Amino acid sequence: MSVNLLLILFVLIVVAMIAFILVQKGAGATAGSAFGSGASSTVFGAKGSGNFLTKTTMILAFLFFAISLLMAVNASKEFTTADKGEVDLGVIGKLETNTSDVPSLTPAAGDSTPQESDVPAVETQAIDVPPVEKAKNAIKEASSEKASELKDATVQKATDVKDAAVQKASELKDSALEKAGEVKQEVIKKAEEAKDSIDG
Repeated sequence: MSVNLLLILFVLIVVAMIAFILVQKGAGATAGSAFGSGASSTVFGAKGSGNFLTKTTMILAFLFFAISLLMAVNASKEFTTADKGEVDLGVIGKLETNTSDVPSLTPAAGDSTPQESDVPAVETQAIDVPPVEKAKNAIKEASSEKASELKDATVQKATDVKDAAVQKASELKDSALEKAGEVKQEVIKKAEEAKDSIDG
């Protein structure tokens, strides 16, 4: 079944479904049958038009969804190519377009002499580039000099830190010995006072 035939059938089903939905009564319309307004529904039988219209609407809705899914699957197969993975552009993809709008100029057959140009010629000068080995040696010397400076600075800093630590330790030792002497004298004095109080 072609896509055009499916599309025509789809539109007809949509129009019919809209018409059947609009013809049906609302939920409160059956209350008017007690006052004589239900006589017009006897064309569809004794039960009225509700059963016939409901079943027809259900069938049309089923066909609507089925045709929608069928057209979607058909379109996905038609517009994509599985081999190249490219999207089919339809008519636009078949158009032949030029890469440039400017026409190409071809020289005349007898004209083989080069044309003079208004652009002045650029004078080129030879630039003396140092060889690679010379550049490598210069980089090596600079890096070794920098490493030597860093080593000397590190040794000097370590020596300064060591001297400061030794001096601080000596100060702490002297302070501790002095404090220990004071504590010792205080203990001896307390012991003598305790001994005197016990003897007295």
